[in-house]
Amino acid sequence: MSARCAALLTLLSLYLLAGPASAALYPQNPLRDGDSIYVSQQGVYRFNHHAADPLWISLQGVETFAPVAYRDLLLVGSTQGLYALRRSDGSVVWHIEKQHTLFTPTLAGRAYAGSVHGELYAIALDDGAIDWRRTFDGWIYSPAIDDHAKRLWTGGQQHAIYALASLDGKLLREIATTQESVFGAVDLGADQAAFNLFDGSSVVVGFDSQQIDAILDGNSQPTALTALGGQLYRSHSDGSLAAFARSSFEISWRRPLAAQDLIMHPSLPGQLLLGDRNRKLFLLDPARGNPLCELESDRQWLLPIQVETGRIVSFRRSMQPPGLGLVKSSARCI
Repeated sequence: MSARCAALLTLLSLYLLAGPASAALYPQNPLRDGDSIYVSQQGVYRFNHHAADPLWISLQGVETFAPVAYRDLLLVGSTQGLYALRRSDGSVVWHIEKQHTLFTPTLAGRAYAGSVHGELYAIALDDGAIDWRRTFDGWIYSPAIDDHAKRLWTGGQQHAIYALASLDGKLLREIATTQESVFGAVDLGADQAAFNLFDGSSVVVGFDSQQIDAILDGNSQPTALTALGGQLYRSHSDGSLAAFARSSFEISWRRPLAAQDLIMHPSLPGQLLLGDRNRKLFLLDPARGNPLCELESDRQWLLPIQVETGRIVSFRRSMQPPGLGLVKSSARCI
């Protein structure tokens, strides 16, 4: 595996693939369901966000990616294939392609999972049976889904994005891009998907028109993209955050927040929680136009998530079992 691909897998295992879609359809790490938080970090942990110790641990020691929920199951991609875990106790319900690295799937009737070895899979959710697979050159990411039109949008190592029929994987369209994609497609709502590219730009594609609707320029590799209200927000590896008008895709502003590697984390609806992989978090309330609020901690953040207004939980590694512990913080704005 190339160093670049290994770096991609590390990021995929740690951070949210931002987007407005439901957590029941798209992967998120951590993934919250009521009082439960599912965390993927060298295995999968279930926490009650009021307690420091996990309720259960599964796949400990396996390089696992962001989880996604389906009924009583939790689907998790890994360097050892795709797992379906029982949400109540973490037991393995089914496991496929254990010799390959599969990314956590997106869901719409089936699970659609990309892979490092270049195959895109359509998988039955209840038993893991592979309904179809399609091969690409180089890694391919799990797709964004237009379930109404039965269409998938995906990209990967090749300098192209693809529209596929979700029924059988038939290629509907191939659109050339200047660079390979960074992570998977992002569902923006309003029948549009976006692809972040390594050169710092993003390409917006309309589901219905199957055309490039816009190119969002940038000069630093994107780390995430999400739509909130009338704006698109994109974080970057140089530590900056950019906002684009949702209607015109023109840039509204771009400002530096950190020295490098600004990442979006799960937050309350209508807010953005961002971190710099060090000891600072930044909270933005775009709907009210509030200024950025900088939060400080005396420890490094690992996979933070905002659970209540003014309260953020994160996780702490340990060399001893259980491996991860939950840390509660009443964040103080300065």
